[in-house]
Amino acid sequence: MNELSISNQYPASKYNLLGNTDVIVDVPDIKSPVIQAVRLNPNPGKGDVYIQQKESREWTDKKRNVHPATPNLYAITKNGLKKLADGAGIKMISSEHVIPTTCQKCVAVNRYSGKIVQCGNCQNRDVAYRVTISVPQLTGEILTVEDTHEIIVENVTPGMSEKQKAEFMKHLPQICEAKALNGAIRTALHIKGTYTYEELQKPFVVAYLVPNLNHKDVKQAAIDSMFQSSQKLFGRVPDIQQIESRVPEQAAIEASDGEDYDQYIDGTYSQETDGQALQGKQEAPPEPEDRSQDFCCDKCGTVIPEKVWDYSVEHFARPLCMKCQKIIRNVQRGGVKR
Repeated sequence: MNELSISNQYPASKYNLLGNTDVIVDVPDIKSPVIQAVRLNPNPGKGDVYIQQKESREWTDKKRNVHPATPNLYAITKNGLKKLADGAGIKMISSEHVIPTTCQKCVAVNRYSGKIVQCGNCQNRDVAYRVTISVPQLTGEILTVEDTHEIIVENVTPGMSEKQKAEFMKHLPQICEAKALNGAIRTALHIKGTYTYEELQKPFVVAYLVPNLNHKDVKQAAIDSMFQSSQKLFGRVPDIQQIESRVPEQAAIEASDGEDYDQYIDGTYSQETDGQALQGKQEAPPEPEDRSQDFCCDKCGTVIPEKVWDYSVEHFARPLCMKCQKIIRNVQRGGVKR
């Protein structure tokens, strides 16, 4: 056994300690600690942080109360969070769409009223996502952390033009998913809401345990596991994916708690946008493959548009043409309409 104390080796005066590092653990010989010191660029222009609260001068209110000056306070962007998550060995296990609050109320009303209301006919476009991540610990455990994020459209779109709102709505699911992922990372690593410039100049330290491949028995077991099953050595762990935001590069905004949607209001998605975003729009998209024959009605065999196919699968659990959808809908309502 080797005793390990991260807080002693990396004092808080010189480092930002993340996660469950303020503990003293006995590391068995078959385990090896991984300690990473990750540096974030404190310059907001470099993409790792942004100014969450601007500095203010000292001032006195009408009641002669003196308010001291405050410096700029910075928050970590999605790019900075990804650096910290990679250093901490965090992986995304799953990402799933969940029912938004507004829809939950509708479901509850329908349940007690006994009426069947076709989903999708209302104007609600709110989205919610739940993301689950795996977080290796200094104790050797692998914890799972999940975070659910919901975007209420009417709360975030005021101030946007119609074109900006349309672009925002196009990427709404990806933005919501990215915010849920970042919320999970913040929770797992105990990341503060804001940091001072001086704090950001200190490296962020993360630590966890991995099998010690320098140990003779562990090394042999690792070699054997290459030809058999890794579960015999490391235990059963969930399937994981590389953490990666699916927000398109030109449409990405800083997805983190407390961050606003100013990039959708300041012209980022207006026609006047220049630079790479404009160049991207000028590139001719590839010709889509003709798949019209792939979408047929499951009942009568009629070729149907892809959008009708998607709608039918979502609401009837099978691809149906408009005519067959109408028949099924009438049957659900209590009788075929002749």
